[in-house]
Amino acid sequence: MNLSQLYYFRTLARLQHYTKAAAELFIAQSTLSNAMANLERELGVPLFARKGRTVELTKYGREFEAAVIESLNALDKGVERAREQAELLTGTIDIGTVYTVQDSYLPALMRAYRASYGDGLTVNLFQGLTLPLLEDLERDRYELAFAAYVENRPGLTFVPVLSQSLVALLHRNHPLASRESLSLAELASHDCPIITYRPETPIGTEVARHLDAAGLKAAAHADDEISLGALVDSENDSVGLVLNTLGLAPFINLVAVPLSDVPKDFHPICLVYKERAFKTRAVETFIEFTTEFKWDPSAEDTEDFEEEDS
Repeated sequence: MNLSQLYYFRTLARLQHYTKAAAELFIAQSTLSNAMANLERELGVPLFARKGRTVELTKYGREFEAAVIESLNALDKGVERAREQAELLTGTIDIGTVYTVQDSYLPALMRAYRASYGDGLTVNLFQGLTLPLLEDLERDRYELAFAAYVENRPGLTFVPVLSQSLVALLHRNHPLASRESLSLAELASHDCPIITYRPETPIGTEVARHLDAAGLKAAAHADDEISLGALVDSENDSVGLVLNTLGLAPFINLVAVPLSDVPKDFHPICLVYKERAFKTRAVETFIEFTTEFKWDPSAEDTEDFEEEDS
């Protein structure tokens, strides 16, 4: 068994087609066929079963594929580390991110990262909502994402890096707008129309649990802070239950009142990455740095990024 056979196997297992795999590997189909036949003979088990013009992995092939992918990823990583050992970390990282961390957290993180590792790394940001971001991360559109925690996403690692508070958003003419704090129980007793996030979103699910516990029901829903703020601004008697983020900044007629019975770290934002995906040295270093980074929320400076909306 040699490395070429393992790389050939990995490609054929992914494409499940000899002609396509041989073309991608820039070898003759006969070379690929002979390599796989020798590998199966050496292992003593069939790895592929023919299915018309294509092939599919056998039970033994699927088990072998998992070991091969893990081994080759580790090897590729070691080769890259050896090449980069005496160099600045360079390259490009594509990161999907919810927009609410781009005002101060990400600029502060990038300044600190560049202070430690230099300016060789290019970071491209792609903005979106949590669920689409995670779907694109799973499809390998990004190496990393900053998004809310979502349950039942096998293969993804979520590392909390900051949290956002939930507040009551009211028009300044609302009778409760002058309060220093409010509770959900008080909102229930005032019978105010509640506007909050759609329950099918991660943040909406979190809020819905608290509404149920307080005996409250939402009268209207929105996807984000800007849309939610606009609804509250147009309905002076309503109360928005919303994250206190930069999305509220445009609404000069609205006030955000803290909620006394909701934890301040209500909504964690996580650094998310695929557990088994190959990671360049730059990506691994970025993960390690971000995990240990301590953010000072009082920093308000901005940073320029190459950004693309998703």
